[in-house]
Amino acid sequence: MAVTAVRLPLRQICPVIFVLCVCGCVRREGRNSDCKWPAETAAHQATPRHLSEDAEFAEDLAIRYADVHQGLRTPFYVSGEDYTANRDRCMASLFEAAAAEHNIPVEQVRASLGQNRAHIDLAINIPFALLYSFLAYAAVRLVFRRYPPAENGWFPGAIMILFLSFAFAVGSLLVGDLWARIAETNRIGNPHISFRADRLIWARHQLALSLSAFFLFLAAATAAARRSARSSPEHADVIGQPSLNRSSYL
Repeated sequence: MAVTAVRLPLRQICPVIFVLCVCGCVRREGRNSDCKWPAETAAHQATPRHLSEDAEFAEDLAIRYADVHQGLRTPFYVSGEDYTANRDRCMASLFEAAAAEHNIPVEQVRASLGQNRAHIDLAINIPFALLYSFLAYAAVRLVFRRYPPAENGWFPGAIMILFLSFAFAVGSLLVGDLWARIAETNRIGNPHISFRADRLIWARHQLALSLSAFFLFLAAATAAARRSARSSPEHADVIGQPSLNRSSYL
């Protein structure tokens, strides 16, 4: 029974991860480590979203170029400053190439970097929120089994749930950031996430996300508490009480 309960959420989450993350994948064709901008195989309008994709692709090509030619584990490594300078120089030239391809100012391409990420952030974090909700609900159910309200009252379970809500909220910052980094490296197809980690929502909104995790845990606790109350013997007695009263009058 427990195995089935675990498999069901995973079957629901995995398709969500696949569908949403594929929609946000970085351009794959034309990848290289030579700091060369590959021409697009099809004409695209210079929409804000497409420019963001081009800027992100140029950024990835620049990081690949610097990793190969000035990377720490290469014989060409000089210093971190030299690595950064060569990466930024390559990125600037790629921005210029992308701008020339669409016949727009290079500043427009540069400004689009890191923008229009709402669908990407949702793709990364919705599956995590679903999994977090399932684990929170399962944890609360275990608490009520360990401290049944019918035997111990609600106070012991409530104290444990309050403690777990803080623990889950703090843990979500660590696990959520790791989840987002793994998802982002798979999305961009590059294990070296570099400074792009600062762009992730877990790095930019830690307080808001931890509070959201805290209240999401409390919401799961409320749902589990209602289910526990409905299934408790006291609740069954209350439901059966009117019929007993009616029978006593007969």
